[in-house]
Amino acid sequence: MQDPPTDSSPSGSVDGRWQWEGDGADLTERDTLKLAFPHVEAFNPADGLPDPPDEEDYDSEEEFNAAEDAYWEHHHSVVYKPEHSVGLLYLCHLGCALREALVVSGPARGQMWADDTADDGGFRPLHDDDGTPLGFARWYRRWLEAAEVSHGIHA
Repeated sequence: MQDPPTDSSPSGSVDGRWQWEGDGADLTERDTLKLAFPHVEAFNPADGLPDPPDEEDYDSEEEFNAAEDAYWEHHHSVVYKPEHSVGLLYLCHLGCALREALVVSGPARGQMWADDTADDGGFRPLHDDDGTPLGFARWYRRWLEAAEVSHGIHA
């Protein structure tokens, strides 16, 4: 069994309304939770993007650096568009900007999804050991079980 996630996203109250705090807190936009997350199958916003520039293709380091900066700016503008994560409530940071989120609206509502965009892996539904879509309750129980094991707590 894998180690439990490194960080769950804490919440706090600001002016009588909740908001996420900590690493990645800005990923969950309260106003976009009501918008449907349209996906039911894995997708990768990076699909179709060109490969990064190769330094050997440039006459100078400055030209390469300019091309590389332009490439990553375009890459980030495509991959990290906010509309890719509407309807997702980010709950967990696994480390290295890999995250897990609960779909709160749309056809996959109630399912847990992985956001692997930091590794150019895109978004994918999480599945239980038997291959069924992983819902929040089972995801949370698995997290608790893994935390108990990693801390030497046995029920």
